[in-house]
Amino acid sequence: MTLKPLLTREARFRNELTMFLTLCGILILVNFISTRSFIRWDFTRAHAYSLAKVSKQYMRDLNDPMTVKAFFTKNLPAPYNSNARYLRDLLEDYRTYSRGKFNFQFVDPAEDPSLQKEATTLGVYQIQLTAVQRDKFEQKNGYMGLAVIYQDRKEVIPLIQDTNGLEYQLTSAIKKLLQKETKVIGVTQGYGEPGLTENLENFRQMLAKNYEIIPVDLSVGGIPERVSTLLVAGPTKLLPDDKLYALDQFLRSGRNVAMLAPMLKADPRTTMQAQPVFSGLSRLLNAWGVSVQPNLIYDMQCQRISVAQRGPGFIMQNIVPYPPFPLVTDINRENPINQNLESYTLPFISSLALNEGVLKNNSLKGEVLAKSSPRAWEQKNFFMLSPQFIQPPQPNELHTFDLIAAVSGKFPSAFSPDKLPQASRKGDTVPGFLPEAKPARLLVVGCADLLSNDFMNPRNTDQISQFALNAMDWVAQDPVLIEIRNKGLAPVPLAGVGDGQRRLVKYFNMIGLPLLVALGGLLMWRRFQVRRLSIAALVHCRAVPKKDKLREQ
Repeated sequence: MTLKPLLTREARFRNELTMFLTLCGILILVNFISTRSFIRWDFTRAHAYSLAKVSKQYMRDLNDPMTVKAFFTKNLPAPYNSNARYLRDLLEDYRTYSRGKFNFQFVDPAEDPSLQKEATTLGVYQIQLTAVQRDKFEQKNGYMGLAVIYQDRKEVIPLIQDTNGLEYQLTSAIKKLLQKETKVIGVTQGYGEPGLTENLENFRQMLAKNYEIIPVDLSVGGIPERVSTLLVAGPTKLLPDDKLYALDQFLRSGRNVAMLAPMLKADPRTTMQAQPVFSGLSRLLNAWGVSVQPNLIYDMQCQRISVAQRGPGFIMQNIVPYPPFPLVTDINRENPINQNLESYTLPFISSLALNEGVLKNNSLKGEVLAKSSPRAWEQKNFFMLSPQFIQPPQPNELHTFDLIAAVSGKFPSAFSPDKLPQASRKGDTVPGFLPEAKPARLLVVGCADLLSNDFMNPRNTDQISQFALNAMDWVAQDPVLIEIRNKGLAPVPLAGVGDGQRRLVKYFNMIGLPLLVALGGLLMWRRFQVRRLSIAALVHCRAVPKKDKLREQ
């Protein structure tokens, strides 16, 4: 038996050296190509680590140079020390797609009075940070902001406290600099709606970054012509017929409406009850193919709240589920409003229904955007809000309810052209009837509390704030920023599991995993034994010819 001789040490060294040099050549070639072309594959959910299409398009559309001046103090304490690095990488991506028209620079104003003055002039101010150094808390002053400068205009992000939503902030600032005209959104007042600069202040601030927001007091006048989108912010008083008619003609004129139409006014802080609301909006909605029900939806899949429990000499905070705050996960992701959203809470909401007959007869497109879970129920006539008194009904009474609807097309009128309402206020005029409606958009939600300061996060990082801003963008037909508003912020909700599944996972972790580790060790030991025997047999086979040769001699 003849065997091929094993490779000598010199031959093995030459092969390994050849492979090493080949690998180095490939890496040098890839690096050379990458410096002359930019390719990135982002396989993360919602493409969290690459620029969105809208950001790239704004860079390609630049006609004049745009400059970002970032004021960042060096050696910032954790966790702020990584913000500058993240921002630098993000700005590099913007510059890559700008074809040389987007530039940026980082400066540290800490020791330079002229830079401090420039930062203050642009709107970036010094802040005080708390750092843990030498086992104690220390205060440190620093800068963490930037200014985007284009032509003779500027937009400022005065504080970059974290990197969540930073691309959205930057692209929003760039969009505002590039757009020639800002759309106007009106918010109704005068009939029991929450105050625009009071209970809606957080929402107003977030919306004002991309739109001009003005109050529209229907009780003292009409709707200004320059308003292209109207937010009916949940009136709780009855609107006169002429005001309903003004809303009707506004929508038929081709302008858009986001309507918060609560059927109940909840009072969770004092009486812990809800009272029915009669605003008159149902007359309009019924004519437009949507009906909001006079009920309150409770859901076993709900948000948890903190409840204080008082005892003799103590107060204890408990976290309990709160069914009047349904946590919606059954959402229509085909509509841009719900893009990249996984769930959001809809507080004190009434269900609604689409009238397919009205929609079909008027060629309207209607779609339900959000539904409750199958474990929801409705309450009518008497509405108790105290969590300790809320008890779910029998299982056969639990089912799914439609909660949010969107309708688009040419809307019919809720009024007859032959019998128009009279002005309810002296000096007001009633607009003429439009014989032909223009295409428009309508969004209907059966609650108003979701836009209050209690639920709107000024930092724009929670799901309900994302939904509210996405909804206004869709209604205003300006959806370009929806793609990146909640990019990377949507947590994937855990699917519900039953008791059997929980027990299976529990015992698998207790017994199954140790058995798998033991089995893996046994297989590795067996593989080692087979390999050792194979090597021994090969050595024996190579030694046999040498012994035969010695015998011949």
